[in-house]
Amino acid sequence: MFTQEWRDHWGLRTDPFACEDADKDFILAEIDSSAVHSGFDRIYGDPRMPAPGIVFGEKGSGKSGLRLMMRRRLDEYNESPARDGDKAFVIEYVDFNPYLQHSRGEAKKAAHVLKNWKVTDHLDCLLALGTTRLVDLCLDGDAKHKSLSRKQKVNVLLLASLYYESKRRTATEAIGGLRRALRIFDGRAAMRGLGITLFTLAGVMLAFLPHFAEVDLGDPRAWYAGGAFLVLATWAGHALARFGRRRRARRAVRSLRVLRRDAEPLAKVLASLPTREHAEFPLPEPGLEEVRYEHLERLFDLTETFGFKSWYVLMDRVDEPSLISGDAALMGTFIETLLDIKLLQHPGLALKLFLPIELERLYRNASPEDLKSMRLDKSNMIPELKWSGQELYEIANKRLRASLESRSSVESLADLFEDGFDLDHLRSTLGSLGTPRYSFGFLSAVMLDHLKELPGDLSADDDAWRIPRARFDVERAAWIDRSGLLRRTMN
Repeated sequence: MFTQEWRDHWGLRTDPFACEDADKDFILAEIDSSAVHSGFDRIYGDPRMPAPGIVFGEKGSGKSGLRLMMRRRLDEYNESPARDGDKAFVIEYVDFNPYLQHSRGEAKKAAHVLKNWKVTDHLDCLLALGTTRLVDLCLDGDAKHKSLSRKQKVNVLLLASLYYESKRRTATEAIGGLRRALRIFDGRAAMRGLGITLFTLAGVMLAFLPHFAEVDLGDPRAWYAGGAFLVLATWAGHALARFGRRRRARRAVRSLRVLRRDAEPLAKVLASLPTREHAEFPLPEPGLEEVRYEHLERLFDLTETFGFKSWYVLMDRVDEPSLISGDAALMGTFIETLLDIKLLQHPGLALKLFLPIELERLYRNASPEDLKSMRLDKSNMIPELKWSGQELYEIANKRLRASLESRSSVESLADLFEDGFDLDHLRSTLGSLGTPRYSFGFLSAVMLDHLKELPGDLSADDDAWRIPRARFDVERAAWIDRSGLLRRTMN
């Protein structure tokens, strides 16, 4: 029997258990957001009182699924009418390749790059993600930007010139759009140009004054020298000021090792602002954490004006960057700088880390001093993401129902198995497999192997449509062995 015939008989639109990557799983988006692991509430917390959350889990244990469900819960929280002015600002820190590759530079080994990866680099990534989203909110017409103070508008411009990274706009386009949206016009550049023009004309007129004066003004060479001096001084002062701004901008941009930046947008913003305004905005320096934390505070202040009282940073897929390639030692080097109480317990920030089980050594093997600096006991940690057979069974049923057509009479997994099938045996099997990836892969394999043996001319009421216990047990034995082998190999 062909696959589609079997599905049509049961009213299945698709295989509910085929997808193994949560980010590509469209069925997951159709399941009620309440269908989560029992430890979900612990790591989710309360957006009104943001706190860190850390979960360790083996590959396929559902970490990415929990992250996506957390994002959905936060979206639902933000969409509630009661949440106006009290929303959560959500960014997903999951694509590390651009940052790692830019930090890598020319011909540097992965170990060297990650050994030199600092908490400032992580902060630069978070600032880039947060600034880009905030600027896009401004440019997409959010009316709340009209309530920004002059200082906040200056902060937006400077943060955008440092951290804005988007596929939609260049930094120059974003800054130009911000000036129009925030009504910060670059009058200083026009005044500076006018001043240079006037002083240049004054110098030229001074040099040629003896030739047009009606009285003798003495040796014209002195006037030539005076006029030339005024012109040169004007242009030298302009060149020196421009050089100083560009030098500051280049130094600041070079400090952002993980971002691909051009110094020109920052230099132009500095030129357009009074010295007293941009002088109090500290520019980043290599390895200086305090400046990044101050930028983070300014960004928090801006997002609060937009109605966001908390920040949720969802960090996942740390084993996938090409520079790391699942290497446990490299992952540990990359992550351990984040496990610091100053960042984990930062007011207003909920840093949610979905980490591979290999990284549990970061706290199991940590020294007493390191444990004190991490304070993971205050970080709502789940040491290992484990699922019960009942949890997996319930979620499998929800996935099945999300895949059914409206005409289908199927209500649960039990309807697909032969009469009298022991559901406790099914739950026990799912519990033995232990993770959503293995459990759902097993269920998909049971269905496919069963229908391959069916003739294509079965009558609609034939019991052969249902999966027998014997077929189930054959697949069960194979998948128990397979999952054990994969665990030993991959984790």
